[in-house]
Amino acid sequence: MNDPVKIAIAGGGYGSKVALPVYSELDGFEPVAIWSHRGERARELADDAGLELGTSDFDELLSVPGLEAVHVATPVVTHPEFALAAAERGLHVMCEKPMADNLEDARRIAAGIRSAGVVGAVDWERRMQESRRRLIERAREVVGQPRMVSVSLVYDDHAEPDSRPWTWVHDATLGGGRLQGYGVHDLDLILEIFPDVEAVAAATEVGVPERPAGEDEMRRVTAEDAYGVLLRFRGGGLGLVSLLSTAQHGRGDVIEIHGDAGTARLDGDQRVWWGRAGEELQSEGPLDPSSSEAFKQVARNFFAAIREGAEPDPSLEEGLRVQALFDAVRAADVERRWVQPAPVPALA
Repeated sequence: MNDPVKIAIAGGGYGSKVALPVYSELDGFEPVAIWSHRGERARELADDAGLELGTSDFDELLSVPGLEAVHVATPVVTHPEFALAAAERGLHVMCEKPMADNLEDARRIAAGIRSAGVVGAVDWERRMQESRRRLIERAREVVGQPRMVSVSLVYDDHAEPDSRPWTWVHDATLGGGRLQGYGVHDLDLILEIFPDVEAVAAATEVGVPERPAGEDEMRRVTAEDAYGVLLRFRGGGLGLVSLLSTAQHGRGDVIEIHGDAGTARLDGDQRVWWGRAGEELQSEGPLDPSSSEAFKQVARNFFAAIREGAEPDPSLEEGLRVQALFDAVRAADVERRWVQPAPVPALA
């Protein structure tokens, strides 16, 4: 491609493991720099990927000649700082999910991006996975009004203290926790099908209280590794969203969507099942659950918004929609009561 978008990555975790390889593979992008809070790590990542710059100085990253866009994949509480700094330089912004640690900061990000006149998008890539995308499509076709939606995730990747070293995702003050890692994707999926959530209740838990943070050092875990969320839809119907990441035996995601007109299901083998009332269930699959393949579609949409003037997909509005629900879940967990999500008007 003659005119690829020059993009920088802020973040040495997901940003280096998924986003950077995808941008490098796609003709529409030219990754030129990466930021990490540790300069040595940033330079190592840049060398491995053949980038112009690896740095722990974000201003230096934003000053790369010809830079057009930044992918913000830093700890959640730092998203406003990084996203707004990029937008103020006239750079397009792809922000990791959730947009921020709270709705107020997410709105600041959206307002700053709109004021700068640049493209802003949010990485809801799990809805772009082939298996989940087909589930959403089938649910829209056959389910009708909701009666019960269930999203159940059971993983064993955090089962033991030394199965995962301590990072920011284990620190609640940095916006960590499995709700921000997985739960927001499931809330996004539900909102794609049934957008009118009236209220939520929730509970979270830390099953493994300490993790190694270096040689002979254990650090306390304050961000949840398990959660259960109950949703009530306006007009009727319930939703259940749960995750356990400390199971001794994991299994694939199971999603069931039951409505007054039919059923759609994603089973643990990545097969989608669907049928209208009175019909036998049909199935297809197994389908691809790859996050990298899903992010390719997110990146292509980002390119189309930058170069072709297409509407961003996923959009800032969708980011705010999930953020409002995410905030309500957090409040419900702390306050032990039903909480109504804040309204999110369309962006001007």
